[in-house]
Amino acid sequence: MGQWRTNQIVPVSMGIYINVIANSYGNTKNVALTFDDTPNPENARKLLKILKKYDVQGAFFVNGATINSENIDAIRYTSQEGHLILSHSFDHVNLKELNTNDVDTQLVSNAERIEEVTGHYPKLFRPPYGLSNRNVVDSVNEHGMTMILWSIDSLDWTLKDANTIVQVVIGNVHNGDIILMHCNQMTIDTLPIIIEKLRQRGYMIVRLDELLGIKAYR
Repeated sequence: MGQWRTNQIVPVSMGIYINVIANSYGNTKNVALTFDDTPNPENARKLLKILKKYDVQGAFFVNGATINSENIDAIRYTSQEGHLILSHSFDHVNLKELNTNDVDTQLVSNAERIEEVTGHYPKLFRPPYGLSNRNVVDSVNEHGMTMILWSIDSLDWTLKDANTIVQVVIGNVHNGDIILMHCNQMTIDTLPIIIEKLRQRGYMIVRLDELLGIKAYR
């Protein structure tokens, strides 16, 4: 994690990577919940039920290659419920290993697939694994998109203890944080607790585009 921050966040803070956002750095106690990877229908149903119960809107970064007949209705419904469906590349590959043309293909193919499914062409993009370089950043910008990273990784993709995941989020939260979660069972288990504890500490959970004050779609 420390190496990732050095490689990806430091260039942002130094102004080397332009139009890359990891935090809103606001003065208000607002945070946003984001979820990576295309959910299967069962996980989508459970996540949406939790978000609806707490009147929270999230941002889902999905991969076009995994949108299929089994989950397409769940993705459409997620969008119709007011959640953002955003780009996470078409094939979930390490974009740093691709040339410019292949990066462009990942960006455009995925955005067009999301537009085909939801009617919205996403302007917000999150690279797989949070990995990018100058070539990737430049390609994202040339397509009129904004790269979205995160300031808190819940570690729900590696930790198997719910209490630890909750502590990772709640113990590190600050104004303007973008919280990274995934569409998996650990998120489903911990999300209600995280939402309740955030609110107990006075945080409002707002949709990502509202947190950042930018347009999510073209």
